[in-house]
Amino acid sequence: MAGLSRDLPIVVSNEAYDDGVPTDPLIDLTDEDDDDERQVQRDLTTGELEDYERLIRPVGHQVCEFADTPNCGKIAPGSRVERRDGDFLLVKYIMKNPAGEHYLQGILLRRNHGVMRKLGRAHWLHAVLPLKKNELCMVLKTTENSIGCSLDDSCLVTMPLSMVVSIRHITFSNYEFPAYSYLEHGMSVHTDGRDFIEELAPLVCRWKYVEEINVKAKKATAFQLAPLDEAKCDPMHGLPNALRFRKFRGTEREHRHDDRGRKIYVSADIFLGGGGTLTGMVKAKLDVKYVLDNMPQACETLEENWPDVKVIEMDITDFLNLVADARTGGDVVDILHVSFPCQAHSHRNRGLNEERDAIGIALGYSLKDIIQKIKPRVVTIEQTNGILTKNEGQHFRPLLQALTTSGYAVRWGVLDFALLGNPQHRKRLVIIGACPGELLPSYPAPTHGPGRTPFTTIYDWLKGIKVRHLDGKMGDGAVGREHEPFDPHTQLRGCITSDGGTGNKSPDGWRPYILRELARLQTFPLNYFFAGGITAIRLQIANAVPPEVAEKIFREIVRSLRRSDAEMAAWRPEEVDLLDDDDEEEAAAVTCSTEVIMIDD
Repeated sequence: MAGLSRDLPIVVSNEAYDDGVPTDPLIDLTDEDDDDERQVQRDLTTGELEDYERLIRPVGHQVCEFADTPNCGKIAPGSRVERRDGDFLLVKYIMKNPAGEHYLQGILLRRNHGVMRKLGRAHWLHAVLPLKKNELCMVLKTTENSIGCSLDDSCLVTMPLSMVVSIRHITFSNYEFPAYSYLEHGMSVHTDGRDFIEELAPLVCRWKYVEEINVKAKKATAFQLAPLDEAKCDPMHGLPNALRFRKFRGTEREHRHDDRGRKIYVSADIFLGGGGTLTGMVKAKLDVKYVLDNMPQACETLEENWPDVKVIEMDITDFLNLVADARTGGDVVDILHVSFPCQAHSHRNRGLNEERDAIGIALGYSLKDIIQKIKPRVVTIEQTNGILTKNEGQHFRPLLQALTTSGYAVRWGVLDFALLGNPQHRKRLVIIGACPGELLPSYPAPTHGPGRTPFTTIYDWLKGIKVRHLDGKMGDGAVGREHEPFDPHTQLRGCITSDGGTGNKSPDGWRPYILRELARLQTFPLNYFFAGGITAIRLQIANAVPPEVAEKIFREIVRSLRRSDAEMAAWRPEEVDLLDDDDEEEAAAVTCSTEVIMIDD
């Protein structure tokens, strides 16, 4: 604090702010959050909005029992047909308009390789679903932050009879490939030919792709990829969540319980840095099993703040090699958080350290190994939203496929952390994955903003700082620099970065923020200890997920886990037991010839 005595009465005691808003001229901090302008959100087309908002049974339109198509004869509700554009339709309604013209309403199906398909500069970008031939995915729209999708009438699309090419054998199932596939019917690409398989062989739909819609904003704001629930499968073709969960996770070990008798869920954090998510996990009452990072100063920070948590200072590759099965020895994890290095994916990265960027990108490709060895019930990932668009998003899509090829359902979207109590509109991509049989958690509902609790401000987070909170280097990090004072009862405008953030200056009018202030503006506790020099501490603070936000995310996940546990506890098997591979083959042989039946809503 040498040379900064002038700021102590203002920053530490806040007496200068207690009298009200300063009368000095205000300045506007215009440095926006990294990548804010490149959102995951997608504007809906006029046709999509009409499909989503239309009346399913308009006045004067009739529901019919069947219709004659130009190309394949009579079809009825429940038919599965191929469309002229290469997609497919599960027919729910056959309608006739006042002019006597028939049309179809149903659920759109698309081959897995076509879901989110995008042509890059030189080639098709990475697929997001398992690439198996003749595998289909439902394409749906639903309201924001839905836990699942009920396949209600708002999910239906319309199409004319003239688009029907043929009737196809399509099975809806959540059994793993190759159950019910063309392979189970004795067909092979090598003997029957690729074209024959695609044009005539049976197809299976095991997945759904859901766009979550904000109709008022006319945008798709978040997205899901998830295996079908048993209720969405054809009769006798689906496994209950309880069985899918047990097959993936095995028999659950005992958990500790709180004073109300509720299960305390176990968590772990990888690439956690200074411990923002760890702090949120503890505040959400999770039992943190272990945390991993390879930065010595960050590990010292963690050990000092959390002496009861196992801190592993190790590279992720060495960690996975060391624990060939990370679930042995009691290391069963319910919730796993992974924060891969984000610098390489930011649009503000000028590429001055290519080796560091390459390492950061490569670490993202370890996700599949991580989740297949640890097998968490829920996995969360936080990233700069630049990963969605930088390099055409080619490093984002493999994250999705790592989850889906492991059987995980996944939700992704950009969250505005200010809506969850952060004093700045920090916008980040948050991915949530749920293992087979587990409910896919929602994002936490906004707690702050218009119509809710007012946004938190710079003053709200700095007002409690006292001299005792400036031990070590936490009072350092600022060099006198004159600027106009401004209102502290406003939000921080600049993103906190490793240099403090361009334009981030103290409201007192003559310096940037000291380290304790930066930590508080990232919502760390007042007495949180940080190890290392000024540069290392700034890096730990800047890279952290704000604990205030992490707590709300993990509390919502805990609520979801409790719902899931209650549903699985209430499930009672009839004559079905967990099938081994031989049983699945026998079941497939018996049921693959089952008649086509309408999916029950």
